[in-house]
Amino acid sequence: MKYLNIYFLSIALLFSYDLNASKYEKESASDLYKKATKQLKEEDYKSALKTLKKYTKSKKKDADGWTLLAFTNRKLKNYSEAESLYAKALNLDPNNKIAIEYQGELFVELGKMEEANANLAKLRALCPNSCEELEMLEEYISGNKTKSW
Repeated sequence: MKYLNIYFLSIALLFSYDLNASKYEKESASDLYKKATKQLKEEDYKSALKTLKKYTKSKKKDADGWTLLAFTNRKLKNYSEAESLYAKALNLDPNNKIAIEYQGELFVELGKMEEANANLAKLRALCPNSCEELEMLEEYISGNKTKSW
């Protein structure tokens, strides 16, 4: 009887471990990115910050991840951190139009109009026939656009 109890206890522990193991598994990078974009759309910047830190830790060479982390810091008014992170994103991908646009918006917010206009010039070179990022930064610089994302 003693061995039978140990057997059933072992089986019960094994099944309980299998049932609960999934809650301890790490989220995939893809899941983290989707979660972060959802949080950003909901303007839940504090949660997005945590999610994007995890994402960029797992995807160190993804310029889009660093761009979103910079954007999130900008929205939380962590301007120095945002500036550094946009630079990191653009170091990985110098022609990343979204990073150039968002960095330009940061420059506007910081009153660095010369730098904002330099970003606008970069976008004009990348988008000779126009593109959404160029139009958005033009609107932001002119004051017609106040909300990004």
